[in-house]
Amino acid sequence: MSDIRNKLRYRAENKAESICFTYKQHFAAANFYRALIRVLDAVMFAAAALILATNFWGIMPNRYIAIPALLIAAITGYRRGSSLGDRAEEFRRSARRYHSLFDEYRDFLAITISSRELNDEEVMGEFDRLSDDRRQLNQTTPDANGLWYRYIKWKGEDKIREEITTTTETREALSGEHG
Repeated sequence: MSDIRNKLRYRAENKAESICFTYKQHFAAANFYRALIRVLDAVMFAAAALILATNFWGIMPNRYIAIPALLIAAITGYRRGSSLGDRAEEFRRSARRYHSLFDEYRDFLAITISSRELNDEEVMGEFDRLSDDRRQLNQTTPDANGLWYRYIKWKGEDKIREEITTTTETREALSGEHG
């Protein structure tokens, strides 16, 4: 394999792993927002049930009936103001686009790079197209940096560095090579 193809393989492996990491991050963000929506719905249901139970069976003193009502109002206001459902779907769409691009990079690594039917310029052209698609996707997707920052703080920077470093095994798996 030519020197230029080896360099392209190396760069494509790094980009493919980065894209893989990003789509997993976006799926995780979508799942977080979906779980948050479910928790808030459960709290609202419990508060509404408490109001109903108090009204019919006197579960708690009537002077406290405003507390669950205010809780419902606060959660409803928060959900409307934050558009949690929209954020979840936005991250899910983004994750699907990144996953699709990841598949294209894997095909590039497994097929295009080693193709003898394509000259080096054609391979470079395909790599440039994939790189442009990645740049454009990075500019148009939701920002998960706040979530990501909290995740890094929770998990620890050393653990994250281990997760995002491309190992020889990962490179071989991405390229379809077995060492």
